[in-house]
Amino acid sequence: MGIRAYILINTQIGKTQKVVEELRNFPEIKKLDVIMGPYDIIVEVEVPSYENISKLLLEKIQNIPAINHTMTCPVVS
Repeated sequence: MGIRAYILINTQIGKTQKVVEELRNFPEIKKLDVIMGPYDIIVEVEVPSYENISKLLLEKIQNIPAINHTMTCPVVS
């Protein structure tokens, strides 16, 4: 089992579904839900190492133009 984390994603108004469609292409994402509140989407990811979480965020998720902000919460146990 690898490293798991939850990533909270805030999107541009009206762009949440477009972001969901793009996120579904990433094999690291194990679960995805659209939520209400200050964030629009929560995803659960699983990767081999903490370095891979950074790579996923910086090279894939944060390159989706309709994403305003993310917050990453690694699972510690």
